[in-house]
Amino acid sequence: MTTGAGTKTRGRLSALVAAALVVLTYLAVTEVVLRFLPVATGLHSVAVNDMQPIFDFEPNRDFVYSRGWNLRDVVHGRVNNAGWVNEQDYTREGKLPLVAVIGDSYIEAQMVPYAETLQGRLAAELKGRARVYSFAASGATLSEFAVYAAYAVREFGAAAVVINMANYDFAGSDAAYNRPSGMWVYDGAGDDKRLRLIPYRPGWLREIVQRSALARYLLLNLHLDRPLIAAHLIASLAPTRAAVAAEPDNATRLAASAAVIPLFFRDFAHLVGRPPDRVLFVMDGVRYPGSSDDDYTDRLRQSFRGAAQASGYETVDLEPLFLARYRQQATIFEIPGDPHWNGEGHGVAAEGVMSSRLIADLLAQSR
Repeated sequence: MTTGAGTKTRGRLSALVAAALVVLTYLAVTEVVLRFLPVATGLHSVAVNDMQPIFDFEPNRDFVYSRGWNLRDVVHGRVNNAGWVNEQDYTREGKLPLVAVIGDSYIEAQMVPYAETLQGRLAAELKGRARVYSFAASGATLSEFAVYAAYAVREFGAAAVVINMANYDFAGSDAAYNRPSGMWVYDGAGDDKRLRLIPYRPGWLREIVQRSALARYLLLNLHLDRPLIAAHLIASLAPTRAAVAAEPDNATRLAASAAVIPLFFRDFAHLVGRPPDRVLFVMDGVRYPGSSDDDYTDRLRQSFRGAAQASGYETVDLEPLFLARYRQQATIFEIPGDPHWNGEGHGVAAEGVMSSRLIADLLAQSR
């Protein structure tokens, strides 16, 4: 009896070992195959702390962007010597005036070839007359834009700053609503709110994932981690969610969003150190006839535009440009299934910037 039980146990162990070997073999073959395919690589953000307070990426790296299980919409790009998604290497010394383009994922623009981006188009248009560098990361908010602009002026001597306002999610700048790792948000109470850095330290698991094509395919292309991320976000925002739920007209969130605008302009001039005529705010908007922003977004857009213009800053509203281009050519401005601009959308934004008073004055001065 004992011998028979031992034989059965060994048989089960052998079957388990064989099954494990088969699974490992399949995983190894899949890993090898995926290494030859355009699996998304991600950008490898670096640690952010008091010693390194700017959220950027591991420099001098090529990256691949692709979407979905079938690896569509492939883009090959580069993180440059300074840690930003841009085909140019940045230099602190240059005879031509520098225009810094600031933004979030719209300007980071992994999903668009560099030459088709707003900053790529501006660099081509202004070649020989001005330099154009971009400073952007997915998830950056209004508060982070002020920090990026200050960094561009301090480190690279930017003569002019163009800030793209893509999603108007001003509440994302309030620590009560959003605590993005590695970025600056407003924290505190009332008018005493101050910019505060949320530190970020890449974990060892992230390093492992970055080295595995299979792991990147599962997480970056298939987004199998989204339920976990959503659960974590929902748990962290439970108090805020309860407060917002008590206001059916979004009054709480609208008030918090609107309150960030004067805080931003309070700090922006001091941090950036450039006069208002050297700053341009580019505002996204409705792109197609018959569509419209919700009341929440529209009120924030109007509030921001009014505050910017009252402080002497120029604003360019892209909405009329989008609508006119669509009426003329029925142009589509987004990537299918993605609200971010495609190359055509970036082209409209570049047209808006090139027609601005900022660029005209900068070029007149350089001449």
